[in-house]
Amino acid sequence: MSRVNDVATWLSHHGVLATEQVHSECGHAGAQLERIASDVGAGLIVAGAYGHSRFREWILGGVTKRLVNPLGRGSLLSR
Repeated sequence: MSRVNDVATWLSHHGVLATEQVHSECGHAGAQLERIASDVGAGLIVAGAYGHSRFREWILGGVTKRLVNPLGRGSLLSR
């Protein structure tokens, strides 16, 4: 939790209104991000994109792949 708090503090020093949330649920991270974004009314998800081999993504899926085509909101991905 302290790292999440550090990020929110750093963002606030740069004029970004940020709150920290840590969820203990298990499941697909991409689906959780979309649900949280919907819960808080976010119009944009900003995330770092990390790629795996095509085979691994085909078998396991991927958060980046899910965020590339978000439902009803924009996404900004950086690799």
